[in-house]
Amino acid sequence: MAFTNFTGGVANITPAAFQAVYIKTGSEKWQTLGAISNGVLNINTFSAPDSLTRNKAINSIGFSAKCRMMQSSSIALLLLDNICDGSNSFLFKMTDAATVTTSAAYAGWIYVTNSQVGCKGKVVADGTPEDNRYIELEWQGSIYNSDANETAMLKPTLQTADFEATGSGGTYHAIGLYTAATDGGNPIISQIRSCGVSSVTFDTSPASEAETISPIQNVKFTLEMLANTDGLRRFLPISLDISLEFDWMATLNSDLLLLGNAVQQDVKIIVTMVDSVVFTFDNRIGLESNFEVSGDMDKNRVVRWTSKGKTLQSNIDSIVS
Repeated sequence: MAFTNFTGGVANITPAAFQAVYIKTGSEKWQTLGAISNGVLNINTFSAPDSLTRNKAINSIGFSAKCRMMQSSSIALLLLDNICDGSNSFLFKMTDAATVTTSAAYAGWIYVTNSQVGCKGKVVADGTPEDNRYIELEWQGSIYNSDANETAMLKPTLQTADFEATGSGGTYHAIGLYTAATDGGNPIISQIRSCGVSSVTFDTSPASEAETISPIQNVKFTLEMLANTDGLRRFLPISLDISLEFDWMATLNSDLLLLGNAVQQDVKIIVTMVDSVVFTFDNRIGLESNFEVSGDMDKNRVVRWTSKGKTLQSNIDSIVS
């Protein structure tokens, strides 16, 4: 029996990026996840050693991928729990994706179902307005290595009617810009947002009287889904890890004398971004302070505030507004 007849050749070298990611749940049509960046995708065959430690294929495939959703308006943030709830299938459009028309098997598209992979997300809002706020998505799972499964994943059967269009009402329709054609949606540039915190307020929980903490610098702010993996290696998120850290540049002595009292209270912290997206943490995170004097006269002394906590991933809907 001859070895596998690969085509190979210089003409078949293809750029690594993927152009778009589409999502659908149940019988809905494919809908775009908008503008993406930093895409990585791996499909690897699993093996086990024989008695001579030769690695032998065990007829299963590992799938992993990740990318950044550049669109991070409240529209996308409020859909993050849905994106990662385990009910969705995903379609990745490679750089050599064939144009979809009538029903046929198309190369350049990679299709994975919710029974094969799971997804988790992380909101990253670090930095200043020169940085992009984004949602990092990560997929993982496994697939039995049969000819049918391999073909369905690497050359899926598609048609234009499978893709969302104007007037449709899919779960993720609002993330994309749709034309009359069934194109699955295009990115909405106005939903791409920058980092930058316009204000942080501290209050007691229950609220009494908010205090604005200003000016601030060195913001580090993430909301990360923590996921377990099931027996098929799928990510199944269960909770949301909240981490907020920033430096308060105003260090009046009378304020320093109040730090010990401030950190002993249950707190309501409101973070307002420059694009007016608001994150409200009502007794979901704690408060820790560190008065730091480090550097010469070209540096300012700071009070570093650190807040951490965990909540159910479904609570992101009550955090974002």
